[in-house]
Amino acid sequence: MKISNPASNQTLIETQAFKALLSYGVPQVVVLHKERLTLVNSKKYSNTTSKHRNAAVRNYAPSNFTTIEASPSEIQEVTGLECQ
Repeated sequence: MKISNPASNQTLIETQAFKALLSYGVPQVVVLHKERLTLVNSKKYSNTTSKHRNAAVRNYAPSNFTTIEASPSEIQEVTGLECQ
């Protein structure tokens, strides 16, 4: 597992199974490599978090992956990352 901070209040977690962008500690975008899916958190947070989420989709989600909205509980179930 690799953890980095690409920008202020953002954390990028990379594992063999997925890449996840957290904004203020809450997973916003998860790229599932094997499934070729990008999960985007459907819960609305602040404007800043929305900007982080949109930038992560542009920067980390491959264009040939299917992008779907997912609830925080679905993201937590798939990744084990706690969603608030």
